[in-house]
Amino acid sequence: MGKEKKRLLAIIWLLITIPLIFAEQVIQVPQEQTPKKSGLFSSTFSFFKSPIFWWVLIIVVVIIAIFVGIFFFVKWLVKYFKERNDIFFKLKAERIKLSKIQRRYPSSNHFLKVSKNVPIRLVRKEENGHLTITSPIAYHRGDYSSHEGNVIIAMNLKDNKKFFFFPITSLLVIPNRESVDVMQKDKNGKPVTMTINNLPKAKDVIQFNDNEILIYAESLSNVGQFYVPVLKTKDGKIIDLSMPTFQTLKEVVLSAFLYEQTDEFSKLAKKSMDLNPNLRYQMKAGDSSQSVEIPQSSNQPH
Repeated sequence: MGKEKKRLLAIIWLLITIPLIFAEQVIQVPQEQTPKKSGLFSSTFSFFKSPIFWWVLIIVVVIIAIFVGIFFFVKWLVKYFKERNDIFFKLKAERIKLSKIQRRYPSSNHFLKVSKNVPIRLVRKEENGHLTITSPIAYHRGDYSSHEGNVIIAMNLKDNKKFFFFPITSLLVIPNRESVDVMQKDKNGKPVTMTINNLPKAKDVIQFNDNEILIYAESLSNVGQFYVPVLKTKDGKIIDLSMPTFQTLKEVVLSAFLYEQTDEFSKLAKKSMDLNPNLRYQMKAGDSSQSVEIPQSSNQPH
């Protein structure tokens, strides 16, 4: 009986102590990890943060900058060779530059959105004598009066663009003379001078208003590198201003060519004199002989 009591007491002790032992132990419950968000936005944002994206972006920017630089260099190179081979192209480029510098409308300084510049409209004469004003056919970029008697207007014709994006700047030339002499050949091939009289003055053709430019003409005609207005008389005849315009511009070209040739000849003559020692000695000897003072003789009677 004594052994059975001991066993019973041991079992009771175990039943009491086992719950206490388990109660003292801290049971750690594993925490579930929050699932990462997945989707198009998160993947795109992570790609933008990656170094690969920035390297690709830098390479693309450098390639675009190289192509833009090549484009403008080729454009400058073509213009350079054209100016050397075509004197009228050079004259056009110079006059467009002067027109922009001396423009009377400060607001006509837009080179891409040219429609914001001062508009140019035509004033046409109808058969019944009424005048009609057209919608803008061009936009002003600059103007000035040249020394040979022409009114020069730099303009961007409407919807006239290069590569569907860059506006092309053209030049309108309006003669401002009452008469002009034009050289022509007769039936025998001999040159004769023909005088064109009663030309319309520029003040009768063009009118500069505050917010628009009016040109009293039927249309604008292209003559080589330039544009001229097409005028109509009261009896319906067309006044051709191409020959007077070409004659005045030819005088400018000839005078500029003569000046350049004279300047080059003077520089060449000076260089040849500097390279010729005999000629330099003779020039110095001549200068020294002219500067020598001849003393008066004391034997001359006073």
